[in-house]
Amino acid sequence: MASKSELKSLLKAPIELARNTYLHFYNGGKLRAAFVGEKNPKDDFRSEEWIFSTNRTLTPGRPNPPTKGISRIKLPGGKRVLITELLEKFPHETLGPEHVAKFGPKLGILVKIFDVGANAHIPVHWHPSPEFSSKHLNSPYGKNEAWVVVGTRPGAKAWIGFKKDVSKEQFRQWMEAQDVATMRKHMWEVRPKVGDVIFLRDSKVHSLGSGLCILEPQEPTDWNILAEWKGYPYKREDGACGLDWDTALEAAEFSAMPKDYLENYVMRKPVVYREEPGGVEYDLVPKEARKYFWLRRVIVKDTLSMPNDRGFYCVIGINGEGELRGPWGAKKIRRGRSYFIPRCLPAYDIVNVGKKALEVVCCYPPAVQ
Repeated sequence: MASKSELKSLLKAPIELARNTYLHFYNGGKLRAAFVGEKNPKDDFRSEEWIFSTNRTLTPGRPNPPTKGISRIKLPGGKRVLITELLEKFPHETLGPEHVAKFGPKLGILVKIFDVGANAHIPVHWHPSPEFSSKHLNSPYGKNEAWVVVGTRPGAKAWIGFKKDVSKEQFRQWMEAQDVATMRKHMWEVRPKVGDVIFLRDSKVHSLGSGLCILEPQEPTDWNILAEWKGYPYKREDGACGLDWDTALEAAEFSAMPKDYLENYVMRKPVVYREEPGGVEYDLVPKEARKYFWLRRVIVKDTLSMPNDRGFYCVIGINGEGELRGPWGAKKIRRGRSYFIPRCLPAYDIVNVGKKALEVVCCYPPAVQ
């Protein structure tokens, strides 16, 4: 626990987000650890790190303490505390009154990084829609998400959506037989590269293979309906989010995903949002994503101004070396370092101090209507 005065002192500058990883059910973590600058990175099942989160995670087959998944922040003396301590004591200063009125003292977004290790994969699975979650999971959130590829290993690939219509009955037969090869054979195979952005709507069946390290902003849930359980530390019934499988299958979309939709909607093309002499800012997801979250990439050759009319958000260094400069002085940013920008902060500049372009990604909460 931190004192109110300790927490208040954080509101004068960008707030550094501390390491927040844990054991997952799939192996990985080497690229994640390298991204954030850990020594001796390796695959050790610490495959996910929840960078910006007020959500508890419940991992099938693993211990799930009550604060697992909730982000940590650093106090001036180096002590780590839960981000929820700050948000609950200073909700309007950190999040803004409009956001708090709609979402309470919660972020309304979840940002994580995950890495699928050698000889591992994330099971064939899907995420419920907000409507399904409201009806069956007692939650207003589904899990619409975006993938920003920040690292790969040789042969990295993923499977997204079905090439042709598949009946629910046929899919269930494959699932009960744990015939993953046949599931994947009917799905589109993609080979993401570093820098690619993928926007994945709820209900789309997908899987990620070995070698993908992804920065993922998403709705603030951990709803994963897992059609694979063989070889994982959980049982068949643990993969259905506490639902029976008849109901869980209703959350998936088994109709064909047109190739044009995959290539021109799921696979994103950055759109210039604004330019200054020293840098450029890109929108990375379609307009309809604003009700879930928002995502921008910033490339800085010299200096780019950041206005104070955007509410709160998370800034994550992707490449290069730089500083966030404002009345507080300078906060260093580099690959793998992340900051919480509270609502109360004034405008500031992102300044490149390295030899190559500085790249950061900014993750924003859902729009308040």
